[in-house]
Amino acid sequence: MTALLVLTVLLPLGLLPLAGLTRSGLAWRLGLVLMPLPGLLLALAYEGPVSLSLPYLLTGALWGLDDLRRLLLLAAAALWLAAGLYAVGYLKRRRRRFYLLWALTLTGNLGLMVSLDLASFYSFFALMTFAGYGLVIHDQTPRALFAGKVYLVMALLGEMLLLAGLLLAAQRAGSMMLAELAPAVAAAERGGFIFLLLLLGFGVKAGLPLLHFWLPLAHPVAPTPASAVLSGAMIKAGLLGWVLLLPLGLPGQEALGRGLVLAGAVGALGGALLGLMQQAPKTILAYSSISQMGLMTLLVGAAVAAPGQAAAMVPVIGLYALHHGLAKGALFLATGLPRPVHRSGQALWWLLVALPGLSLAGLPLTSGAVAKLAMKSVLVPDLPGVGLPSLLPALMSAGALATTLVVMRFLWCLQGDANSGRHSPWMLAGWGGLTLVSLVLFWWLPWRATAELAPMTFGETGLTHAWSLLWPIMAGLLLTLLVLFIRSGRIERSGAARADTGRGG
Repeated sequence: MTALLVLTVLLPLGLLPLAGLTRSGLAWRLGLVLMPLPGLLLALAYEGPVSLSLPYLLTGALWGLDDLRRLLLLAAAALWLAAGLYAVGYLKRRRRRFYLLWALTLTGNLGLMVSLDLASFYSFFALMTFAGYGLVIHDQTPRALFAGKVYLVMALLGEMLLLAGLLLAAQRAGSMMLAELAPAVAAAERGGFIFLLLLLGFGVKAGLPLLHFWLPLAHPVAPTPASAVLSGAMIKAGLLGWVLLLPLGLPGQEALGRGLVLAGAVGALGGALLGLMQQAPKTILAYSSISQMGLMTLLVGAAVAAPGQAAAMVPVIGLYALHHGLAKGALFLATGLPRPVHRSGQALWWLLVALPGLSLAGLPLTSGAVAKLAMKSVLVPDLPGVGLPSLLPALMSAGALATTLVVMRFLWCLQGDANSGRHSPWMLAGWGGLTLVSLVLFWWLPWRATAELAPMTFGETGLTHAWSLLWPIMAGLLLTLLVLFIRSGRIERSGAARADTGRGG
């Protein structure tokens, strides 16, 4: 297990020399596929907490894995593997630079997930952030360069806030271990200020409202495989930072928790509404990520505001992050695929594209159903300290309805954006494999019942759960049909008016 832990971080760096062999297609293709494999195997082979002390590294590094990190590592490694396969068929130029930046960004992303000490965590976080800038501007178009500038400005702002918060927290704790920082800061005289620095520093990466501006700019211009990992894996670094360093389970921080709950509600609904106004498929998905991160932000805020329930909420946060990472990654990868030529192939293709999207809305018998029901099991109406407790169930239903509408908008715009043609087998393998994993993973892994739920049974409780998940999706589909009906009527009237004008002339 410790060997896999070391290889998770060091193998991508060890494979960097393959970037010099771009003329050998097999070499760099093999590198893209091999890089995330140790992390994936580590997450799948996980049987309990594991740690490895490296006293000679930095100020004394400690790497390890626990239940929460395992879920996030599994999502990230699976997504990096699928996106790497996809990139093999997607890349046409600048392969060497892409490979180098891909390896560095992947190292930072997976490395921070197994870091138990502050120095390792921040080093990997910064590596992921600044190497990711190169992926955003990869195509060198004016839009990409502008998005890169915004990304870099927001990244520097986040890094300054984060570094200040981490140093102050370490000074208060007298320790470099992440697990010891939050309790020490909570007991400090000016702990609220330090928590605010950490909240905002990680909030840039997590797409917190008013700090989200880089997301809808960077995702559409980045290469499609990079967009997938930006939204599905890298954005979760901010979420992990919140869970590790905010005062979850510690009393006296209710105001901070309520503020996060409100910010999460604004992000969940506001991100969806802004997504409905977009036309580019990847931009719609970027706003959808802001919306979904809003739900996870709400969960983190509830865990801070209701410390007695934090132990039950943290596994649900990990479960939802896993579901979102896989489903959203599959949707992003679909944007770069041409449509099949034959009608039978098109029908199957649209079905496979739509299923991960509807899973995000909580479609029964999908991973989204497990994640949504797990969330509903902990966000109960009488949750103490949260504020607006009676609105939590209604907010979740409204979020599912809004997500359905965003998914329908995405499919409509993708229909106009997609082109017919031949599929690269590498791209198909990456997208198809990730789509399959996002749909079936939750049903065969032994920890599926993290929230101790049996989401789809045929008893009265199971039918109630199914209906609570299904009615917002049905309402969203009916609204979509109504809009299409009104739109078609307007088009017919406009065509008839032009015909009358032509006859009159």
